[in-house]
Amino acid sequence: MNLYRISTVCHCLLVSSVIGVAIAASPARAAEKADSVIEAVAGKEFTLMLDANRTTGFAWQLAKPLDETVVKKTRNIYQEAANPAGGAAPRVGGGGKEAWTFKAVSPGNTVIEFKYVRPWEKDQAPAKTTRFQVVVKATAPK
Repeated sequence: MNLYRISTVCHCLLVSSVIGVAIAASPARAAEKADSVIEAVAGKEFTLMLDANRTTGFAWQLAKPLDETVVKKTRNIYQEAANPAGGAAPRVGGGGKEAWTFKAVSPGNTVIEFKYVRPWEKDQAPAKTTRFQVVVKATAPK
């Protein structure tokens, strides 16, 4: 195994572990189902997980601006899917997930809409769209 390959494998492992920690640090549950109603508590974060494959050039973007009186985006990261063969490096051309984390700012209702696009194709319709209804409450439901 040459030095370049060892370096690449180590880099992938480091990035994957950092991404995993960032996702795990979000206290709210992750939502994956489109048109879900997400209940969040003001002051807390929640994460939306979207299937993606960056090797195709596509990425998720917000389809319209957020209502930042209700929610604010804190980060979004891409995590490649684990290699099903059990190897350390992700499978070339394999998909993954985009984790979009938001902070619930204050009580209210809003919709977060996404579009799956190639950023350089300005005149093309999105390959996919999805939306999540978000209800921010002052305190956690009992």
